[in-house]
Amino acid sequence: MYEEIIHDLMESGYGCVDNWLSAEQTEHLRKHLLERYHEDAFKRAGIGNKFNLTLADEVRKDTIFWLDRNSMTDTEHFFFDKLSHFIGYLNRTCFTGIADYEFHYAVYEKGAFYKKHVDRFNNDDKRRFSLVYYLTENWKDGDGGELCIYGQNQSIIQPKGGRFVFFESTLEHEVLLSNTQRLSLTGWLKLR
Repeated sequence: MYEEIIHDLMESGYGCVDNWLSAEQTEHLRKHLLERYHEDAFKRAGIGNKFNLTLADEVRKDTIFWLDRNSMTDTEHFFFDKLSHFIGYLNRTCFTGIADYEFHYAVYEKGAFYKKHVDRFNNDDKRRFSLVYYLTENWKDGDGGELCIYGQNQSIIQPKGGRFVFFESTLEHEVLLSNTQRLSLTGWLKLR
């Protein structure tokens, strides 16, 4: 699976595989996301970082919950253990130098979007790769919330539950208008 992701990244600018985790593990992550969401633990997402964070509804309308390894469920720990294994593989085979990561849950309600952007900050170049793990249940055509990647060719990726998407954080992309609730675990692999 790792080789498939890396090969696709080199060929098309992004890697995409389904069933990164089992259906049961994906369902557990969805459940934990929704529990926190219904507890009002999510906050409106902004643009920029801690040095220049602003809220801009014309750019993005999702809500997020940052994950902390000190207060995670067993399934969340399993996800990050698998991610750490993937990072080790990337560092050994591609010499990426990844030393850290940060992740949050994201909820896009009906009418939410995130306009075209890159994930690496102008004032902080530590983000090397972006990763999205979709938790949306029963996504179908017309539900919206697709990931549009602007690389060598424009690609549209459906946010189906269990789908893992991986790309460089300097690649332009956007989340298209969501017509139903769209759920994900989103994050960045970082240099120190």
